[in-house]
Amino acid sequence: MPRSHMSTARRRRHIVALIAILFIAVASTFAVIVFRSIDTILNTANQIDDARAVDAARGAVDALRSQLSGTIHDNATWDGAYKQLNSITRRYWILENWALTASDNPLYDTAVVIDVRGKVIVAYKDGNELGVDPAAYFGPDLNTLIGQAYNVRRQKGPVPVQFIQTKGGIAVVGAATIRPRLSATRVEEGNLYVLIFARHLTPKVVNHLARAFRIDGMTLNSTRDQNMLNVPLSDVWGRDVAYLSWPSKRPGSQSFLAVRTQLAIGFAILMLFLAQIVIVGFAIIRKLREDEAASRHKALHDPLTGLANRAGFTEFIQEAVSDPNGSIIQLHLLDLDGFKAVNDTWGHGTGDNLLVAVAQRLRTTLSEPAFIARLGGDEFAIVTVAPQGAREREAVPDIIQRAVSTPFEINGRFIQIGGSVGVSVAQDASAQTGELMRTADIALYQAKDFGRGMTVFYDQALGSVLDEQSLLEEQLRQTLCNEGIDVRYQPLVDARSHSLRGVEVLARWCSPTLGPVGPDSFIPIAEKTGLIDMLGLQVLEKATAAAAMWPAISVCLNVSPLQLKDQYFVNRVAATLDRAGLSPKRLTLEITEGVLITEPDQAHRAIAALKALGVKVALDDFGIGYASIGALRRLGFDRLKIDKSLTAELDKDPKAAGVFQATVALANSLEIPVTAEGIETEAQAVIAKLSGCDLLQGYLFGKPVTGDEITAQYFGSPPIYSSGQP
Repeated sequence: MPRSHMSTARRRRHIVALIAILFIAVASTFAVIVFRSIDTILNTANQIDDARAVDAARGAVDALRSQLSGTIHDNATWDGAYKQLNSITRRYWILENWALTASDNPLYDTAVVIDVRGKVIVAYKDGNELGVDPAAYFGPDLNTLIGQAYNVRRQKGPVPVQFIQTKGGIAVVGAATIRPRLSATRVEEGNLYVLIFARHLTPKVVNHLARAFRIDGMTLNSTRDQNMLNVPLSDVWGRDVAYLSWPSKRPGSQSFLAVRTQLAIGFAILMLFLAQIVIVGFAIIRKLREDEAASRHKALHDPLTGLANRAGFTEFIQEAVSDPNGSIIQLHLLDLDGFKAVNDTWGHGTGDNLLVAVAQRLRTTLSEPAFIARLGGDEFAIVTVAPQGAREREAVPDIIQRAVSTPFEINGRFIQIGGSVGVSVAQDASAQTGELMRTADIALYQAKDFGRGMTVFYDQALGSVLDEQSLLEEQLRQTLCNEGIDVRYQPLVDARSHSLRGVEVLARWCSPTLGPVGPDSFIPIAEKTGLIDMLGLQVLEKATAAAAMWPAISVCLNVSPLQLKDQYFVNRVAATLDRAGLSPKRLTLEITEGVLITEPDQAHRAIAALKALGVKVALDDFGIGYASIGALRRLGFDRLKIDKSLTAELDKDPKAAGVFQATVALANSLEIPVTAEGIETEAQAVIAKLSGCDLLQGYLFGKPVTGDEITAQYFGSPPIYSSGQP
C-alpha cells in the first residue's frame, strides 16, 4: 500500500478513535449527569416522604394531646361533676365515673383528683388504686402542670397537656380545674378540684397511633436513634423525655431498585443507544415525581374515607379566602347525630364503615364544585365557592341533610342517623379562615342545641342571642349562689266553702339587667345548664320553712323532669322536710304529663319513692293529651290538676264545658281528686264544682303573693280551713 494511502488510513483510524473517545466521553458525562440527577431526585423523594412521615408523627402526637385535652375538658367542664365533688358522695361518684372506668378506657388509663390544698381524693391506674403518692409517681412536673391548670381562666384556654416520665413509663398527662360549664366569674376558686388524666404510651398505644397515621415500625425510645426518623416528646419545661422512632420507607430508593435492571441494560448499550438511556432517565424522573405526588396526596387526605383531612381542608380554605374574584364562600360544618350510639351498639368497625358510606353519599349527592373534608371523628366540612348570586344558600344544607338522614345499609343492617349543620358565609376575600371556622362552629353548636337534624346559619343576631343567654345564665347562677330566688304562693281553696286548703309555690326571679324574667324563660335555662337542682331545692327550702308556720294547709310545688333523674332527689326532699319540721303528708309535688312519655321508668321509680316517704304526687297539666288511663292507674297519683286551657272557656263555650266535665269524670272514676286551675270567674268556679272538682285555683281566689301576705290574709286571725288534705 502506498505511503500516501497508509497515511490516509491512519488518519482515518485516528479520527474514528477520536470520535469514539469523544463519543464515550460525551456518553459517560451524560450518564454521570443522568445518574446524579436520578440520585438527587430519589433523595428528594425520600426527604419528602420522610418529612411527610415526620409531619404525620407530629400530627399523631398533637392528636394524642388534643384527644386527652378534649377528654379532660369535657369531664372537668361539667355541672354534674362540679356539684358532685362538693357533695359527701364525691369519692363514690369519682370512682364510678372516672377511676374505675380507666381500666378499659381508650382515652386514659390513670385518673387522679386533687383538691386545692393538694390533698389526693382519688388516684387510680388501670381501674386499681395507684398505690403511691401521685407526686412520687409523676415526679415534680405534676405540680407545674397543676399550676398551669389553675392559670387557665374559666376553662376557655386549652387544657395543659404534657409528656411526663412516670414510674410506669412515658405518659401524656393533662390537668384541669373542675368547674361548671360556662361558669360564672365568681366561682369559688378556693374550692376547686383538679382532675388529672394520664395515658401511658404502652406498646399497644404506640401501635394504635402507628396504624391510625400509617407509620410502619413506630416505637417509643428513651434516646434519639440516629438511624431512624424521630419525633421528640417534650415535658412541661420543653425538655425531650422520649422519642417516637420509625424507619424511613425511602420510596425513592425503592423506585430506583425497581428500575435498576433496566438502567444496567441501558448503561451496557449506552454507546449505541444513547437515546434509549435518555428515555429511561425520563421514565425514572416521571416515576419519582409520581411518588412525590402520592406522598403529598397522603399528607392531605384522610386514609379512612379518602376525603381531604384537616390539613387539606385548611390549605383549600386559605386559597379560597385569598381569591380576589369576589366569590361567595360558604362553609358547612356537619356533625353526625347518633354516631356515638352506632359505635356503642355495633362497634367501631361498623362506625368506620358508616363514615365511609357517609363520605361516599356526600360525594355522589353534592355537585362537583363542593369541596368535602373529614375534620376528625364524625365531623365533616363542606365548602362551596360560587360567584355572587349564583346559588341559593339553603340548597347545599338541604342536600346535606337529605344525604345523611337517608338510612345507610352497613353489613346487612339499615342504620338511621342524622346531621347537625352549622353554616357560615363569607361574602368577599376579606374573610379570615379562623373567623369563618369560629362562626361556623357557633352555628353548629346552636344547631346541636336545637336537636337532631337542624341547620343553623350564623349571623350577628345569633352571636348576640348566645351572648345574652350566657349573661342570663351567669346572672341566674349568681342569684342562686346568693339564694336570691323569690317565692310566691297562690291559694288553693275548697270548691264548696272557698276556705283555704293549700297553696301552690311559684318561683320568681328579677334579673339585675333585664328586670323580672318569667319562669318560662329562666327555668329552661336552669334545666339546660344544670342549675335546676339548685333552683328547685332553694324553692323547696323556702316553701317548707314558710309552710311550717301555717297549720294544716298543704304546699304544692312543681318538679322538673331533670330533678327526677337525680338519684338523691328523694333523700334531699326528706332532709328538707326534716329541717323545716314539716310533715311529708302536707307536701304535694307536681309533675307534668310529658315526663310520663319521655322518662316513664324513672317517673315510676321516683313516684314510688316519694309516696313511700309520705309525700303526695300530683299530675299537673292534665288534659293536654299525653297521659294514658293505664299510666294513671299504674302510677297511683294522689291528685290531678286540670290544665287551665280547659277552664278558660267554661262559661263561654258549651263544648269546652263538656270536654271539661268528661275529663273530671274520668279522674273521678279512678277515684283521684281533681284541682281546677285558671279559675277567673264565678261561673267557671260553679261549673268546676258541679263537675266534681274539690279544689279550685285562680285569680278569682287570689294572685300569687308573698308568704307574709298569706299569713296576714289567712292567719292574722284564727283561719277558716278544712282539716282534709288535697
